[in-house]
Amino acid sequence: MKKDSGRAAETSTTAPERVELKGLFTMMLGVWYPRNYLLAAIAPTEGAAAVKALLAAGFGRNSVRLEDGARVGQIRAAIYEQRTPMQRAAASVSRALTDEGLMSQEYFEEAEAGASLIAVLAPEPRLVTEARQILAAHGARHIRYYDAECITDLT
Repeated sequence: MKKDSGRAAETSTTAPERVELKGLFTMMLGVWYPRNYLLAAIAPTEGAAAVKALLAAGFGRNSVRLEDGARVGQIRAAIYEQRTPMQRAAASVSRALTDEGLMSQEYFEEAEAGASLIAVLAPEPRLVTEARQILAAHGARHIRYYDAECITDLT
């Protein structure tokens, strides 16, 4: 184990662990997206503060998820590696022809640059507004709401 920026960083020569393609961020970043969630990129230093503010505003612990950029990178790699060649081809076509593909790419680029991703369950319009205000107050970028019919840019 070595120290890196005050945090312990593990180094290993073993094969990387297989990442299960389930869970909220896997859905939003490559498999399918869940309904009624806001998704945004946020600076790691602001991510924890945004989570705290959302919880204080009444959002439940199960309604708020924060993942750091490294974890998002693991999810992205797993999505690619675990797809069949046909699934990879279909995903490439989808990315090229839809806005959804471009949006996912923006989130991946943010994560690669060190941002965290935050997702907030907001099944009612007033919750969408409240979550967006809190995220914006903490400097979140690319704030989008995923509902049953479309993806709405709230930035």
